[in-house]
Amino acid sequence: MKKLDMARYALFLPALLLATHAAWSETYHVSPKGDDAAPGAFSTPWKSIEKINKTDFQPGDQILFEGGCTYPGAIRLDGLDTGMPGNPVTISSYGDGRATIDAGNDTGLKADGCDSLVVKNINFKGSGRKQGSNGSGVDIQNCIGSSIDQVEAQGFRLCGVTVQGVRDMRITHVYAHDNGAAGIGVGDQWSTNVYIGYCVAENNPGDPLNLDNHSGNGIVVGSVRGCIIEYCEAMNNGWDMPREGNGPVGIWAWNADRVTIQFCISHDNKSPSWDGGGFDLDGGVTNSVMQYNLSYNNIGPGYFMCMYWPSPVWKNNIIRYNISQNDGLKNEQCGGIRINWMEGMSDAQVYNNTVYNKFGPAIDITGDQAPGFVFRNNILVGAKRLISGDAFKVRFEGNLYWLLDGGKFSVDGYDSLEAWSAATGQERVNGVLVGQWAAPRLVRMGKASCTKPTDLAALKEYHLKHGSSCIGAGVPIEDNGGRDFWGNPVAKEGKPTIGAHEPGASR
Repeated sequence: MKKLDMARYALFLPALLLATHAAWSETYHVSPKGDDAAPGAFSTPWKSIEKINKTDFQPGDQILFEGGCTYPGAIRLDGLDTGMPGNPVTISSYGDGRATIDAGNDTGLKADGCDSLVVKNINFKGSGRKQGSNGSGVDIQNCIGSSIDQVEAQGFRLCGVTVQGVRDMRITHVYAHDNGAAGIGVGDQWSTNVYIGYCVAENNPGDPLNLDNHSGNGIVVGSVRGCIIEYCEAMNNGWDMPREGNGPVGIWAWNADRVTIQFCISHDNKSPSWDGGGFDLDGGVTNSVMQYNLSYNNIGPGYFMCMYWPSPVWKNNIIRYNISQNDGLKNEQCGGIRINWMEGMSDAQVYNNTVYNKFGPAIDITGDQAPGFVFRNNILVGAKRLISGDAFKVRFEGNLYWLLDGGKFSVDGYDSLEAWSAATGQERVNGVLVGQWAAPRLVRMGKASCTKPTDLAALKEYHLKHGSSCIGAGVPIEDNGGRDFWGNPVAKEGKPTIGAHEPGASR
């Protein structure tokens, strides 16, 4: 008899385990017509969530609720209900339509320590953020390799979906609306490698019991290392936050590293107090990027960079190739980009954004000197005045400035771009003036109203017209992302175009 080759056996062990667990796995059905004493098969389903909570599930098991039906109760899973990579525990619907878990005042599904859990094609409903709800729709904690997909969550005082202490988490195609604290939230315990894509956070007005901190956010992530938020929409959130002070934002991050927010739309977000903007990289964010997003009609600024106290260091962040239209309708009284500098903030690149604001300034700069903050190749179109606050606190190179109402250039007390540049060195590279005071010649300024992130590449507004002085007039930038807002290539060498549109061969 040959001696067992342990090295080769180890190679096949994971597949062997998966096959073994697959053979043991079960599919359990739940129906209002069922019986908890039944086996749970398709023809003999269970009846209640209580039966699920009393059962321990194995890798490969599926818990399927009959679609089109509503089930009162709250699902609870723990470390005894865990899957394996490629062989998850799944909660979903079967038959026609989605099932709805009616959690009443509780959290719809709470899972703690369940690895490889899949929640998909199912809805969660609470009693209402002001009607007694004290929970969230889906709350996943301390899980590895789990996912939430095709879920609607509404009527919860806290979040539609919230996760914390997770690793390799995916949240996709979630519609979170009419909740209190946030549509989708990541926070508290540290998480790693979180993906949020193709989600909608709408009309999450605020938590009526939270009088100490912000609420009413669309999508907010914190305490996370490695996170992508893309192709998401946040709208009409934050209008009923019950406090004075720092407020909600459509899509934002705090106390996080390596966050990318891209191809998203954030519009018509509100706040009864501060903030209420489109996007935000807040206190403690490092090595993160906001790119290829559209922000419009928000109460607060389109793109915000700020700190809270106390918070970790804010450093090495980028805002590029975004569009802001008529943001800052009330709060901060500025349109596209706002810096609220505090000690601990440094090193930000803000370039090739297009800002249009018919109500007031294009940007706002508050706080003390902001070391390492550089604005390059942005189109900054405002009304009444260009910049609110003190422009001398940051560096400007290769930007185009314009006022819609026929106003005159006025920045830091200087009445012309030339005078400002000569006196301060702003908008000069190697002694040459690189900024512009000129009409940008943009297509359909102020007319963008896209609400589907996957349609952003087809946006007609804010293209540069032929003959615009922006074309080929920018300052070269290393590691520029390689593309513009619409996906047109941006060369690594040579002068790029000013603004979010790179016409390329059409020059």
